[in-house]
Amino acid sequence: MHAQEASYLDVIHGDDGGWNPSDYAYHLTRRARGLPLWFSLAVHGTDAYRDAIETTLDLARTAAARVDAEPQLELVREPDLSIVLFRRLGWSPEDYSRWSRDLLAAQVAFVTPSTWAGETVARLAFLHPGTTIEIVDEIIATTR
Repeated sequence: MHAQEASYLDVIHGDDGGWNPSDYAYHLTRRARGLPLWFSLAVHGTDAYRDAIETTLDLARTAAARVDAEPQLELVREPDLSIVLFRRLGWSPEDYSRWSRDLLAAQVAFVTPSTWAGETVARLAFLHPGTTIEIVDEIIATTR
């Protein structure tokens, strides 16, 4: 079995904890990660990687500031990298799960609940340098 355990993967595994066919697939196992990275560096160069990383870090800082400006939201911690953790005041773990499902069903975003010090919180993970602050604003608007 190739299962991985992390709170942000719970949405994939479902609430029933039952059999999940993805746990028996190879996509969560290790692969030869060095070769695709080497090819990408050879084609795009290190400057493109540096710029992409800086873009996602800037977006995380901007998103954290937007979260901090909302009265119903509370930033859990300042982002170190491209992850922004925040809580929606008054929400239960079920509210976070419902919100996550609704965002995905509406094709707005894939935002999974996570945990911080045992508390369910929201987790924005910025990986793609093409993600815009407008998308972040659209996500935040759904918490009002």
